[in-house]
Amino acid sequence: MQARSDIAPRQVRIVILPLPGSARSAAYGLQDMFGSANRLLQEMQAAPEVHFTVEVLPALPASESEVVPPAIVIVPPILEGDAYLQPQPELCQALRAWHAAGAVICSACAGAFLLAQAGLLEGRRVTTHWQLEEKFRTHYPHLTLDTDALLITESDLVTAGGVMAWVDLGLHLVARHVPPSVVQALGRFLVIDTGERQQRYYRSFRPSMDHGDRAILRLQHHLQARFTERHPIAEMAAIAGLGERTLMRRFRQATGFGPSEYLQQLRLQRARELLENRRDTVEQVALAVGYEDTSAFRKMFLKHTGLTPGQHRARFATRPEGV
Repeated sequence: MQARSDIAPRQVRIVILPLPGSARSAAYGLQDMFGSANRLLQEMQAAPEVHFTVEVLPALPASESEVVPPAIVIVPPILEGDAYLQPQPELCQALRAWHAAGAVICSACAGAFLLAQAGLLEGRRVTTHWQLEEKFRTHYPHLTLDTDALLITESDLVTAGGVMAWVDLGLHLVARHVPPSVVQALGRFLVIDTGERQQRYYRSFRPSMDHGDRAILRLQHHLQARFTERHPIAEMAAIAGLGERTLMRRFRQATGFGPSEYLQQLRLQRARELLENRRDTVEQVALAVGYEDTSAFRKMFLKHTGLTPGQHRARFATRPEGV
């Protein structure tokens, strides 16, 4: 019987496909993360069962016939330019071929646009950076997009949201092949959180102002200056100089929100800022942004951000409590 120490580890080949403008920190950071996982496996297991091999390919190979097929393919975040919006027929063909051969196809941030262009996201739920939500919905209106999620995982496809979500993506992919103890050790070594996160924790409200509808813009400016006040629909329609039904239709068309939803977002954004930068109590913050009922404020804050006001402050405050 062959001794376990003589058994070669299972090779997990990972291919990273950067486009023009891709984040080099993500491509090479993933390479370092998987390399660190290999070293920890050597330290923690007498005979590691898995070995990760990572290749950053600046161009698609002419032929894949003589190499081990990739187990994982990653399209990293794109920080500059619009290559993710341009036709990429060769890359999409390669993604489809690798997917058909059994590879797990992954993206981070704008990389999701390439998976969509390749036709791999049909009938799937997907995430991308929350600031790219409007562009994604414009280009792929039929796909199910969830920009609250930081990571959406299926057996054959994984999409990650924000620019730095490649960290969460990498940890998830490592966890598919090694015991939890190794993932935890990797998190401690890299000093990164291995707990679950959501992208909506980091979302901020950035209202559209360049839509060209002057009547709606006039109302937006009014609400920005007086977001703590109550604004009945009839009053908002009068400010915009529109009928109520016309207001509702044009406001949503211009901003993506109904007027009341928009006002709610203004209040919650200001609440985030107060929690992060001041030491007011939650009750004081609620009053400062227009909520007389602190309980209602807490529920609304949790619903939209995924965190309680206290949890948000603990995670994002510019200075610790008591300092």
